Amino acid sequence: MGRRSRARERAAASVAAPAGPATAAREPGWRRWVRLLNPFARGRPTRARARGTAVVFGLAAVLTVVVGRVTGEPAWYSSAMLLAILAVVWGLASAVLGDGDPSG
Repeated sequence: MGRRSRARERAAASVAAPAGPATAAREPGWRRWVRLLNPFARGRPTRARARGTAVVFGLAAVLTVVVGRVTGEPAWYSSAMLLAILAVVWGLASAVLGDGDPSG
């Protein structure tokens, strides 16, 4: 790999993904939501972010239970149980985590 091929790779990478706020505006809506719901996206998770994640998992668990009742298919209940476990784990994590203040 010579200098020219690396320069071509860098040029292709800069054309494919422009840096700056223009990239965020072109991002699909679902990817933005996934990034917002990921508590590890910006370093160490805070108590509020973990609590929000627990709430989202809890609401998703309730939604899957409702879908399971409406459709009458018991397969939805296993997904609801896993989501409820995740909600409990994130709720416990929010109780253990600090408030995100690095000073102490």
